[in-house]
Order: sequence, then structure tokens, then C-alpha cells
Amino acid sequence: MDSDTSESNLVIITNRVRFKRFLKSYRKTLSVLVIPIIFMPIAFIGENNTYKSFYVFLVTAIFFTGNFLHPGVTSFFPIVFFTIMGTFNKKLINTISISNSVLDCLGVMAMILAVEHSNIHKRAAIKILLIFGCSHFRLSFLLFITTAVLSMWFSNCMACGLMMPLVKAILKELEKMGILETYEIIAKVTSDSISIPRPSDFTIFYFIGIAYSSSIGGMATFVGSETNQLFINYCATIFPDGPKIESPRYLLLTLPGAIIIEMFLYLWLNFYFLGMLRVQNYTALQASLTSDEEQFISVLLAHQYQQMGKITFPEMVVCTTVVIAAILQAMIYSSTSYNGGDKFNTRGYVITSVPCIICVLILFLIPNNLACLKFFRKQNDNSEPLPTSASGGFLTWSMVKNNVDWTVIFLTASANITFDSLEDSGMTEEFEKFLSLFSTRPLAAQACVVIVFCKILTEFASNATVGRCLLARIANVGLKSKVNPLYLMLSATLSTSLPFHLATGTPAYAMIASYVHIPPRKLMVAGIGPSLLAIIMNLFTVCVWSKVIWPDIDSYPAWADGIKNK
Repeated sequence: MDSDTSESNLVIITNRVRFKRFLKSYRKTLSVLVIPIIFMPIAFIGENNTYKSFYVFLVTAIFFTGNFLHPGVTSFFPIVFFTIMGTFNKKLINTISISNSVLDCLGVMAMILAVEHSNIHKRAAIKILLIFGCSHFRLSFLLFITTAVLSMWFSNCMACGLMMPLVKAILKELEKMGILETYEIIAKVTSDSISIPRPSDFTIFYFIGIAYSSSIGGMATFVGSETNQLFINYCATIFPDGPKIESPRYLLLTLPGAIIIEMFLYLWLNFYFLGMLRVQNYTALQASLTSDEEQFISVLLAHQYQQMGKITFPEMVVCTTVVIAAILQAMIYSSTSYNGGDKFNTRGYVITSVPCIICVLILFLIPNNLACLKFFRKQNDNSEPLPTSASGGFLTWSMVKNNVDWTVIFLTASANITFDSLEDSGMTEEFEKFLSLFSTRPLAAQACVVIVFCKILTEFASNATVGRCLLARIANVGLKSKVNPLYLMLSATLSTSLPFHLATGTPAYAMIASYVHIPPRKLMVAGIGPSLLAIIMNLFTVCVWSKVIWPDIDSYPAWADGIKNK
């Protein structure tokens, strides 16, 4: 009888069901194997390495977009492909791997560790909550606008890095008071009882907001974006007889668009994540507090701030060092904005990352307490014994080694390597030919094509890398089609400053994604609204507002005649 029962409960799985389950379980692995094969014919277009490099770029871009593997693993694919196919200068790979964006990112992440270790971010977070309250709508406005203003004078990586520990501390304090949860449980493995957390919508909302704001603010000034610096230096180098691009005029040109995009970003993220204007949304209900709750929370915060006491020596040193690094970087950016284009044509340009690296070295060297002063005091019977060992620094190598997410470094270097290969192999010439196809179209249509084209490409490499590779080519397009080169170059400059979808677009996005483990899908979807508005606003800035600043920008200038295409 038992045997009959067991036979009746036996489930026969057909080959078709087995195959479906196999595809479902290993779809990502199969995609990694199949996609390079599908696009392989692209590598054999032409006889040189041009389309081979484009093939590597395309496959890597699909891997990053599809999130088939961890981004750190995907970042090694370009080096492997280039080495196997022999399409890229090996020395160039080493140069790009220690570029300015990579070193700046490493320095900022190390300073973030020092800030967290000193607890200065917690003190600042409690003070901000005491002054501005716990309303998400007020806090997000303050943090987003502050980040945008900072990024006007520092690199977006530095501006975002300065805000990251502060935002994390604010969220922790709000979590202690029961206002929100920074992480939520998405699954539970019953056999080992392991909970898998993921960042809540509140956490993603704040960190994506400061990352996007760092890009938006940077586009407004020469100092805030390397792309803007490239624009002015290329104009001075390629068109020495052309008009001088002055900082006040450029600020007047770009600031209105940056303000509008930033305001829209605030409304969009509040609508998308917190349910602004959607009363039925549960997250929106969580974001509101009664007056009694706010008063009770302010009393708790005041008591907590009082318990922290006076500012400590580690807090003072770390805060001073970070401020010095930011000021030095702003000074270097402003001093190199008008020195000609040669420096920014060099792939190994690392000057603007030097302040971060110097201040990180200082944090390694300075003792984290004042015990060293005991050696210089007079000794008596009541004196404390002298220290038997040296005090550690504010940063130690074990701290950096164990807490820095090296994926961010690999990701930033890989994105730059992949895009630089396009220039090294001559693929940017093919891009120039593609853009020249629209030379007979109206000026607004040409500007729109350049804006959308550069917007797509800048999602897969840092804006400075994309700008350096494309600005000269776009200038050639303007010369060949008898269009003011500044018109199209300005379109490309504004567009390359605003990636909103992938961690490869700027080191700031990679940092926030690894800092709080933001899923790539969240980053991609949240950027849809800002991307659409950025395209519209950049088109308005170039086609309409630029004529107010430079009335003759839409006409072919006499100073462009005789310029040889490069």
C-alpha cells in the first residue's frame, strides 16, 4: 500500500520544464556568454581596430545596464577584451587607471572614513535636526541645495563625499527616534536564518538626491565641472581668435537651467520616493509628524547634543583637514581654468586630485590624541607615566583596506579605459561622421542630436573623459557644416555634465551605490525624470537663452574660417 502511495506522489518533470528552469536559474550567466557572441560581427567591420574598440564598449555598456554581474566583476571585462584582441595600448591602460577621477575618488572615500571615525558627522547631523526639524521635505531641500552649491566650487565627487557621512548620520538619528527605517528586510533564508537587508526608499531618496545634485550644481560654473574647464580650454586652443568665454557670462548662461533642474529634481524625487502629492501613499504618511511629536523629538535631540559635550580633538582635526582639502581643490580648479588646453588633453592629468591625497596622507600621520605632548612636559611625582608606544593616526591602512569599497575604484577606471579606447582606436572619428549626417538640419535639430548623443555616452564614463574625447570632434562638425562651433560644443558640454542612470556616469554615483547598497535598477528608474528635463533645459539654454548672452552664437563666425580640422 505504501509503495502505491509513493508511486502516485511521484512528479515527472519533462525536459521542457527542466530547460525552462535552467534558463530561469542561469539567465544572467547565459547572457554574459551569449551577448558577446551576438555582437561579434561589429568587431569585424573595417580593417583597423576602430570597431573592435566599439564592440568592447558596447558589450561592456550592456553588461553594466543589464546588471548581469557585480559591477566590480564587470569592470575587468574591458581590460580582458582589449588584451585578448590587442586593440589598446597597454601603457595607456596603466595611465588611465591612475587618472584624476580615480585618485580623487580614492581620496574622498578615505576622508569619509576619517569623518565617520571621528563622529563629527553625528554632531553636525543632530545640530541640523535641531535647527530644521525632522520633516523630510525640509531636510531633503536643505541637503540637496547644499550639495548643489558645494559642487559649484568643488568636484562633484568631493561635494557628494562631504555630504554622504552627514546624510547617513541624519538617517541614523531619525531611525533611533522611530521616524524611518534605513534598511528593510527583503528575504530570509530559513535554513541559516540569514536576513538580507536592502536600503529603504528613504535612504535611496536622500543619497540619490545628493548624488544628482552634485552633478547639477557642477554644470553651472567653470570651477565645478572638468567638462566646463575642457570647454573653455578647447575654445582657447582651437579657436584662438574666437570670443573669450568669461566666467560671469557663463554663470549667467548656465545657472538658470541648473536652478530649474535642481528644483524639478527635488519635486521629482519627493514624488517618486516619498509620495508627495499622493496622499494615499504609505511612505508619504510616514514622512509627516504631528506638532507634539516634533516637540518631543526636539527635546530628545537637545539632550543628546548636550551629552556629546564640547567638540573633541579628533573632530576638530578631521573637520579642519576636510575643509582645507575642499578649499585647496577649489583654488586649483579656479587657477587651472584659464591656462590653455594642453593640460586637459593629457590622460594622466591628476593635479586636481592632489589636495585630497595630501590631506589623506596628513590624516595618516597626525596622532589621533595629544598623548605625544606628555614627552615635553616637566615630570614630577604626580605626573602620568609616559606613553610606551606611538599614537595611531586618524587613518590606518587596515581601516582603509577593510572599509573602502574597491569596486568603486575599479568601476571608475574601467569606464574611463573603455571610453578612452574609442578615441585611441579612432572610433570618435566615426562619431564625428555620424553627427555630420545631420548638418543639413536646422540648428535646433543639430543641437538636440548632440545633446541626446552625448547624454547617452556620458552614462558609461566620467563626464571629463567623454568631453575630452568628443569636444574636438564636435568642433570639427561645426566647421564642416558651417555652424558656429561654440553652438554645438556648448550643447555637448552641458549634456555631458548630467548623467543620471548608471554608476559609471560619475564616481559620485558609484560611491553612493556602494555606500548604502543602492540597487542599479533604482538608480536607473529614478533618473528618468531628471534626464528628460535635462535634455529639454539644455536645448532651451543653447537654442534660446544663449542668444541673450551671445547674440551671434547661431551664425557662422569669421574667426572660424581658416581653422584646420583636427
